[in-house]
Amino acid sequence: MINIIPIAFGLAMATIDIGMMSIAKLTSIGKIPYLPGLLGATALYALQPFIFFKALAIEPMFAVNLIWNLTSSIVITLLGVFYFGEKIKGLRLVAVAMGLFSLGLFAVTDS
Repeated sequence: MINIIPIAFGLAMATIDIGMMSIAKLTSIGKIPYLPGLLGATALYALQPFIFFKALAIEPMFAVNLIWNLTSSIVITLLGVFYFGEKIKGLRLVAVAMGLFSLGLFAVTDS
């Protein structure tokens, strides 16, 4: 059986990661002033525990954390490549594909 609800929670948390890490990156390259940038990133990231708490009602902590980390890693990688022009090649591209495959396995339930 496929259950995408845990993946949806991971995507919600990854969306916050996108905002926070984008603000941090833009601050680090001087596009956003230092203090407002870091305060904004911190405020946005403060929402994570609330979503994490809700996700714990449907999945154990280890699964929620792994889903969040995998989703965030894949989405942030795509952001880095397509928005910030970062390069990924070789075995690192294989690693990203394996992360995506692993995330798909978390959508499969035993019941």
